Amino acid sequence: MLPGGTFGGGVFGGVGGEGSSIPTISVGRGILYPALRKAAITLGPQRTPSPAQYQDALEEINRLIGSLDCDRLFIYSRETWQFPLTGAKMYTIGFSADPNVVPDFNAPRPQWIEAANVIGNTSPAVRYPLSIVDDLAWAGVRVQDNANSIPELLYNDRAYPLSTLYLYGQPVAGYVLELFVWHQVPQFLTPDDQVLLPPGYEDALVLNLAVRLAPHFQRTLDQNVREDARISLMRLESINAPQPLADTAGGLGCGGGTGFNIYRG
Repeated sequence: MLPGGTFGGGVFGGVGGEGSSIPTISVGRGILYPALRKAAITLGPQRTPSPAQYQDALEEINRLIGSLDCDRLFIYSRETWQFPLTGAKMYTIGFSADPNVVPDFNAPRPQWIEAANVIGNTSPAVRYPLSIVDDLAWAGVRVQDNANSIPELLYNDRAYPLSTLYLYGQPVAGYVLELFVWHQVPQFLTPDDQVLLPPGYEDALVLNLAVRLAPHFQRTLDQNVREDARISLMRLESINAPQPLADTAGGLGCGGGTGFNIYRG
């Protein structure tokens, strides 16, 4: 499916709020206010921070989120996007700053692509896995144009705000490109934005925002807050860390034979 709507325009994390057993929180009261309190900037309980304090905190949390979104261990989910292919070698993806430039794929620029397939136009559909290559490997492809063939390689130049995806080879029109990308925490526009976060993320954002806000307002941060912030990120990293499966196809121990697979006994 294609990513729909405006990126960051809906409630992040899914449907919540009224009629839902999982309520949303506002960015201002749910994240910015407790961070300002923990950083000893807003001193009185339940006092509303000033508009300037809210604005500084909003700008700082967006910088924090931008940094954390570069860390695979902060990414808790993957999205699957599908785009129709036209037979071309190159496709742009992202949101252009120039209104006259229309990207080929109307979706956010992927921070990272973990896997990709090309799906054939047969019934049932057949997936052809793509090897994702870097700049040097793509530069080593001597003949990059290979029309009317099943793609083997995907290269993402990671330009910003539009990146370009290159395919080797290029299938006929009607095939579909399938991308598995990081599901990121979006940037917030106002303190009134609503957000729905998985367990542990609200705590990590509040505590680590407090760590960044204290020097911003010339405050000395309590060491317990700093330690709690460190632990909160460690908890997320422990659950988000990939769990690789051992390749036991070659067998274990000495001797020949068909080998022993620990997952089959």
